[in-house]
Amino acid sequence: MAVVYNNGPRTAKDLIKDKNKRLYENRKTRKVHVNKFAKKHQEEVAEREKGKHKVTPGASEYIQNIINHVYSIDEIKDFDMFEAIDDNPLSKKGGHVRSKLAYKYIMRNDFLTTRYLLPGQICCFTYNDPKTKDELEYWDKTPLTLFFGVFKTHEGNIREIGLNLHYFPPFTRKKVLDRVYSMFKSYFEKAFNEPSEKPNSFMDYKTLRHILKRDSKIAFAVKEYVPSLRGLTYVIPTKLLPIAFYTEGHFSRATIQQVHAFWRQFSRF
Repeated sequence: MAVVYNNGPRTAKDLIKDKNKRLYENRKTRKVHVNKFAKKHQEEVAEREKGKHKVTPGASEYIQNIINHVYSIDEIKDFDMFEAIDDNPLSKKGGHVRSKLAYKYIMRNDFLTTRYLLPGQICCFTYNDPKTKDELEYWDKTPLTLFFGVFKTHEGNIREIGLNLHYFPPFTRKKVLDRVYSMFKSYFEKAFNEPSEKPNSFMDYKTLRHILKRDSKIAFAVKEYVPSLRGLTYVIPTKLLPIAFYTEGHFSRATIQQVHAFWRQFSRF
């Protein structure tokens, strides 16, 4: 028997009408829910924007900006080597990681050379097979060297000579770079965006020993190199020195920790 309501029995038309009403109510409820969610989301976004701090770029972005940026005269004039080294995001990385990253970015630059290295130039290069390796206790296969001269041996062979900065522990390496930059600022300013192809005629061992003072133990880092044994050689413009600073070398027959321990004992030799 059919169910009878006040207005008579339910027909198919009534059932369709009820169904449409329920669908409408559901859509209305869903719309209200979506609107509440959207409003809440917008409020959260607005709150984040209010308290948003300036985002510091990551190490890769920061370093790439240094590589790409052409520094103006005013920027060069205000450049501070100590600050540039300390502010570099590589300073917050572990020793092995930051050294690897620093080499990576130094080797991205296009300043390769096959010429004799000039006084004043700071270069990173490969040197896997020293001529006197059988006599050496240890050596650096990827030196970071500040060159101050070229000379001839008694046999007439050319030798390049300079300070391998990897032989200094980081705190001394930073002082060395800062003092050298401050003393020869006019030279390094000219080589800021691109390396100079002119030698620094005022840079020699005697001058460096004077400005670096005894606490650097400069003699420990003085090394000679056979030009024909140098592999890929990157001349480093001034703007990339705060990156090159974080390279640690690849020492054969000794660890970097042992080399720096030898540096600390050097005055006793």
